[in-house]
Amino acid sequence: MSYEQEAANALPSKFDVAGLKNAFSNPTEAFRMLDKNGDGRVTKEDLQLLLQQHGVKGIAAKLLAKAIFKKLDADKNGTLEPSDLTHANGILNSLMKMKSNDGTA
Repeated sequence: MSYEQEAANALPSKFDVAGLKNAFSNPTEAFRMLDKNGDGRVTKEDLQLLLQQHGVKGIAAKLLAKAIFKKLDADKNGTLEPSDLTHANGILNSLMKMKSNDGTA
């Protein structure tokens, strides 16, 4: 099973998907929201906290953060920049579709 499928399977049946999509709708604002300590870096842990704030809990938040982060970190430097967040909603939609289709995006 791919990490993406594992993450899709971890999506809870009910969570604040509209709030999460809204959070990612403006990459610059999303970056500011994720960069809690203002150090100019967004890590997997920051992303996991955002998911938890929108109702994705426990191991599901960790798996989703890992999958989404891996797809977003374009330059693979271990942190996200605002430009990396432009595809966040598409990735979230893909994972949700994968879950609803039992593994096929």
